[in-house]
Amino acid sequence: MKPNSKEKAVTIIEEKLNKLSINKLSKQSKFCKRKPKKITPKDLLVGFFMMAFSPDKKSYKSWAIKIGLLIKDKVSKQALWKRMQPEQIEFLKKVLSSAIDKNIGNKIKGNTNKKLRGFKNVILEDSTHIKLSDSLWKDYPGNGYWDTEAKKAIVKIQSAYNIIKKNFTRFEITSFRKNDQGYAEKILEIVKKGDLLIRDLGYFVLRIFRKLDEQGVFFISRMKRELKIISKKEEKPIDLAKMLSRKGQLDIEVFLGEEERLPVRLIAIPVDQAVASERRRKARANRDRRCNPSKESLFLLGWELFITNVPQERLNLKDIAEIYFLRWRIEIIFKCWKSYFKITEIPKDANKIRMESYIYCMLIFIVLFQVGFYNYYMKRLSSRSIKVKMRGLSMMQVMQYLVSNINMLVFGLKNSSYNLELILDKQISYYCIYESRHDRVNYYEKINN
Repeated sequence: MKPNSKEKAVTIIEEKLNKLSINKLSKQSKFCKRKPKKITPKDLLVGFFMMAFSPDKKSYKSWAIKIGLLIKDKVSKQALWKRMQPEQIEFLKKVLSSAIDKNIGNKIKGNTNKKLRGFKNVILEDSTHIKLSDSLWKDYPGNGYWDTEAKKAIVKIQSAYNIIKKNFTRFEITSFRKNDQGYAEKILEIVKKGDLLIRDLGYFVLRIFRKLDEQGVFFISRMKRELKIISKKEEKPIDLAKMLSRKGQLDIEVFLGEEERLPVRLIAIPVDQAVASERRRKARANRDRRCNPSKESLFLLGWELFITNVPQERLNLKDIAEIYFLRWRIEIIFKCWKSYFKITEIPKDANKIRMESYIYCMLIFIVLFQVGFYNYYMKRLSSRSIKVKMRGLSMMQVMQYLVSNINMLVFGLKNSSYNLELILDKQISYYCIYESRHDRVNYYEKINN
């Protein structure tokens, strides 16, 4: 299709950013107190994206060159250095929040199974960490447990992902030493009555589970093995190892914790013998003397232990295990960040402001493109290709394709005469689908039963 001569040619990235009210957010954060003379906030972001995905060194000079190409003028690296102020971080936080809010409004429906559609939202919560230059250890100290003298810097990113709407509902940069348990209560700001929350063991806090239950929020979590378990029916402590040795698997109602007495369903499902053996080997090899495993704890490593407040008539034992598998989705997303989106390639000489600017800019790009791009083509191609509808698109493959062709896909003109969409349809439906495997079930097959 030929571009309309009266229509201004815009890039795909500009079209995305224009929906976020960038100028308004820059004034609210006091990043721009007056109209910019040369570099607009949008130019700053687009220039960063161009720099981040180029083979050039991630430097102020490279960033300035990319912005100069955008505005058809020269830009000094000192001009960018002067902008590295706390107000810029506030601006980027607001842009990230706006991008997330826009994605939450996305009405694309996934082919999630009927049981998942019984919940308003299904939220996966998890965290990942990034190693930084050691010069930032005072701002973001790493784990000093093994070596208290070590001055290592690590930053943690907390995230929540909605698998029904296929978007992120939150990102937050925290210190590595702020563990997941200390962060667990913040989920109450996001989830609502009728939602289902899926969490890893790191967020396990009985007090928070009780609050979730009182607010009508459903949850599925792995269970801590050392907790006291009390039979809800008999009001007596349960010897879990002894019960499992007799029954093999469990789905019973219990109270957790001697003081908290949280009412939950306890589900125990045996794992493959090879998996159990590997777990026990690692437990015995653990260098932490506090984790010296007992015979009972080694025995229990042969089972997956879950707790939930979802009634059995809504999700049975098998459903719980399969739905918890969906947590792998957020692990795949994190892997995409690190493998393809270059979120770990922070300049070694970056100070705290520059480091946070780099991470927030990359998160903005990820929100705008990682999930949105995948969702768009999953919906578009499922209606056009039997192969895509049956086998699904791999997010890892789609992201690899996106980054490998970033200049054409993201920075190419939206109304170019080059039939980009036709080429993308053909290539993505050919190169990015899941392989047909008989020995394993992929994410797309799992979520669609």
